[in-house]
Amino acid sequence: MNRILLERECFDGSVLSKKSLESWYDTNNKLSDAIKQKIQKVHRKGKKKIESLLREIEDNIHKLLLSSPEELELWTIRIDKDYPDIFSHKKKGKETSTKLGKELLDAFHYDYYRKNKLVELAKKLNIKTCPYCNMHYTLFAEEGVNKTDSLAKFQFDHFYDKCKYPMLSMSLYNLIPSCAVCNQGKSTRKLSLSFHPYHSDICKQFRFELHDPIGSFCGEKIQDSINVDLIPKTNNKSELDDFAKSFHLKSLYQRHGDIAQEVFDKAYEYPYYSNSNNFKWLTNASPKYIKRLWMGTYADENEIEKRPMTKFIQDLWEQALRIKVSPEDILEL
Repeated sequence: MNRILLERECFDGSVLSKKSLESWYDTNNKLSDAIKQKIQKVHRKGKKKIESLLREIEDNIHKLLLSSPEELELWTIRIDKDYPDIFSHKKKGKETSTKLGKELLDAFHYDYYRKNKLVELAKKLNIKTCPYCNMHYTLFAEEGVNKTDSLAKFQFDHFYDKCKYPMLSMSLYNLIPSCAVCNQGKSTRKLSLSFHPYHSDICKQFRFELHDPIGSFCGEKIQDSINVDLIPKTNNKSELDDFAKSFHLKSLYQRHGDIAQEVFDKAYEYPYYSNSNNFKWLTNASPKYIKRLWMGTYADENEIEKRPMTKFIQDLWEQALRIKVSPEDILEL
């Protein structure tokens, strides 16, 4: 749920900058040229307005591939306004490609590049958890004697639906490494740019909170299901609701009562973990590392992407301290 920042460390340990990623993605315009050749074969007989749009797409392939999230958003607004239903339409409640839309989508050849080019992209991005839900790992790995087999254990979600906007199907910043649950469960409706992983820190848009932590944890029995709320941190409640519904966050997170109870139980032992004398057996351990051990995950908001459930645990930890400990007693670690 952290913003996907560039620069970042690749799978092989090298540093990836925005410039180097974009240069690699369309090296010497090879990707642009290959797609352009296919677009030239798309059927063009029809309205002059559509023919003009196709020529514009053809002439701007390189720019489209590397457009920023903000630029991609402008493309979608334009298509929705000026070209509604030319690439897709609703059929039995599902977005379905028109003949022209299918031809254009085929020209961008996403299915082919997903098996090679995008596996290499996964290696470079080296994102460990799903940017949408932070519940599942999204790992790249290698195996075999010579490490010749690459495994990308996640999928690429199109933030802007590839069926409705086929010209954005291979745009670098429209390809979001995500878990299968989020990619397959997400609806095709547009989300606010505020929840685009290359544009915003999603984790800063809201916090998880238990609706009734005291009632949930009374007695010895661990609750299998809990009532989880997503509390907006900004004036974006409707946008947050759309985001939460698209990825089913409340339904999924409410099944983790055992983790929630462990977080509250550990947080209530604040006086113990905040006393460094109790951890003398950890040679040269920093307070930050001690807190990470005690929490069971990373304590820094900037490290949420490193391990599943980190956002959930961090937020409930803070909620527990607010209930149990007065603000002046909370140690800054």
